[in-house]
Amino acid sequence: MLRAQSWSTVHPSAFSHAFEPVRRVTAIRRLTGAIRYCCPRTGCFVLVTDAAMLAGLAERDARLRCVDCGEMHLLIQDAPSAE
Repeated sequence: MLRAQSWSTVHPSAFSHAFEPVRRVTAIRRLTGAIRYCCPRTGCFVLVTDAAMLAGLAERDARLRCVDCGEMHLLIQDAPSAE
């Protein structure tokens, strides 16, 4: 059963990035179906292999919460790479 919660109970840190623009990131779809991109905040490469997450990224340009930095990124997908 779901409980209704008041918005006043949500910690203000949950909204800290709400007013910042979403960073655009070039993502490469690999031949195996995975998606790889470089996080613009940390500079680390991220490889997305989770089937449920990849299904949500089926559109050419989709938003994704980065597993490295926690920010939302707009993934701009390129053609599949041979890697």
